[in-house]
Amino acid sequence: MDYNTLPIGLGLAFAGNRPAMDRFVDMSDEEKEEFVERSRSVLSKKEMEELVGSLAEEKEEDPKLHLEDINQVFKGPSIG
Repeated sequence: MDYNTLPIGLGLAFAGNRPAMDRFVDMSDEEKEEFVERSRSVLSKKEMEELVGSLAEEKEEDPKLHLEDINQVFKGPSIG
């Protein structure tokens, strides 16, 4: 990926959202190209921030954090 061809608005949005920028850097070149192409159709600053913010949200989701049964949180040795 040639970062010199990154749209200015996308670069500015990444500058304001470090978690999203980190996620973008970890993407494959094919994923980056697809994301950049999606960003080219954005018409406003707010839309760009939402698009870039969606990367940070995706990264934060961790399937290991979701428990099938909330009662599992309370299982284990008891104190008294």
